[in-house]
Amino acid sequence: MLICIQFISMSKRAVLLDALASMPKDLAFMLRRMDETAVHYRPTLDQWSIADVLRHLAIIEPLYLARLQKIVAEERPYLPYLHPKTESSLTPVPLAELLTAVRDARHHTLSYLHTLKPGDWQRTAVHETVGNTSLRFMVQRLVEHDTEHLNQMAQIQQQRRANAS
Repeated sequence: MLICIQFISMSKRAVLLDALASMPKDLAFMLRRMDETAVHYRPTLDQWSIADVLRHLAIIEPLYLARLQKIVAEERPYLPYLHPKTESSLTPVPLAELLTAVRDARHHTLSYLHTLKPGDWQRTAVHETVGNTSLRFMVQRLVEHDTEHLNQMAQIQQQRRANAS
């Protein structure tokens, strides 16, 4: 029996775009059974809740998009480290609203990235902590940021389950 395997080659750009596009779907799937109390649960007073993480993702995305736009618009721009403050809301924001905010913000980033020419992905910048970098590398860092916070939310869920039992 002869088995043929066909490999589909995807560019690094396509892989990054797919990863960015999947994050809001991954969030929705991961949090599909969470109730509002669980979303606002804090393992300790100084740790973020899942709602805090979602708020952070919604806040950071437009800042990141502006950074990507700056790389394309300017010649080797300087990119300061992003320090967005994410504080607890006095009024809990419903999970559906938080997920929509993250999804919509990511949609804007993806819409912009899809307009870029291949050469734009090689444009360079100087990052405060990374040094010389490129737009492609900054997009890769955004994917890594997503992964870090998805893992953080999974840990919060595990801590909540452990504390409940």
